[in-house]
Amino acid sequence: MPTTNSIADAIQACLPLQHKENNMKTELMKRTKDNLLKKKESSDASTEASDDANEIRASVTNRSSLCDVCISMTIQNMLTLDTENMTYTAMFELDFKYRLKDFIDLFQLHDEELDAENFQFPFIICNTVETEELRSNHFFRVCDENTKASDVSIYGDPINVKSRLTNEDDVSKAIKCEKYCLVGTYRYHSNGAHQPFDEIFTFFKIATDGRPGTEHLTLKFHDDDSSFVAFRKQIRDYEAVDDPVALDVDMSHEYNESSGPTYPRVYLFQRFRHRSLEDFLKFYLLPSCLPILLIFSAQDNGSDSIIETVALSSGLILSDIALLFVNDSPDLTCSEQSLIFNLAYLIFGSIFSSVIGDTNSVSDKYRLSVIVVVTLSMPLSMMLAMYHRYKSEKENKIIVNYLKKQNFDKLKDLV
Repeated sequence: MPTTNSIADAIQACLPLQHKENNMKTELMKRTKDNLLKKKESSDASTEASDDANEIRASVTNRSSLCDVCISMTIQNMLTLDTENMTYTAMFELDFKYRLKDFIDLFQLHDEELDAENFQFPFIICNTVETEELRSNHFFRVCDENTKASDVSIYGDPINVKSRLTNEDDVSKAIKCEKYCLVGTYRYHSNGAHQPFDEIFTFFKIATDGRPGTEHLTLKFHDDDSSFVAFRKQIRDYEAVDDPVALDVDMSHEYNESSGPTYPRVYLFQRFRHRSLEDFLKFYLLPSCLPILLIFSAQDNGSDSIIETVALSSGLILSDIALLFVNDSPDLTCSEQSLIFNLAYLIFGSIFSSVIGDTNSVSDKYRLSVIVVVTLSMPLSMMLAMYHRYKSEKENKIIVNYLKKQNFDKLKDLV
């Protein structure tokens, strides 16, 4: 039977332990709070820096990474652009760098011979229509044990380069480097209804093939080994806007659901704007100038002048209809809307002038009505062009903002 003194001694002995436990909890809460503050400051600083440099990077905080992979690209040439099928053809080089030991441990490749050809990063280009591999190059760079893949360049001095490792080599010091030279056709994003004020967003979407273990990879874009000179050049009648934007993101296969595993992806975007001067002259300015020909018939005082005006209007209408068949887009584009507007306006103006005019002769009212119709034609067409351009630029700016915020829920075509 325990005495009062023994119970008191036990309680007294437990007090330091309880006090120690409370101190540990307090210290743990303090460390957690400090870590959250540091992450928030780091995230804010990263966002501010990316805005200044016009480079967007995603922070990986929701999953563990067992192998960090650096990816770089060199765009050699933009070959063709197919606006009907919304595709472009390009030749480029795609590079990967990662620590060999991390890659072997992640995918359980301990039985593989230490030949550079035996280790290849499992990548796919998701927006591809067709891709051909022209050549590939695989090798190891033997560095210090603490060297990261981002510290190594795939170019440069070949002194520490090996195509095969021996038993005497330390695998933990090897950085696997691989380069693929590819040419292929890839889909891009655009709203064809905005022609001739449309913009296109060409992009490469690099992802993993989803094999077990790829959810523990991290893909990071390496700017030092990348070159986008050809991506900034004009292709056909589209000119590049700003510099290419690289995005490092993680998302699940379901995109909107965060409960499942997430997989790394890298996007490289380039925005191109349509040089619309030629189409503007063809679909906006020229149709608005055609009613000027009606003035010549209004100068004639003959009894057949109104009939001649109607016949002339019919000819002008047919010319506008012919322009409608120039565009093969499946959507009703802005240029086609302009032609339809000018057709309707020309028909309305002809009927309006004929109704006001005298059927036996050309009256002053008829001449005035024709002048009014001709005078208003061009300003109305220019106002329509301004509205179409404003609408197109507004939508494209929304896409750019979504890209900067990495809001892929709004950009299903881009994922």
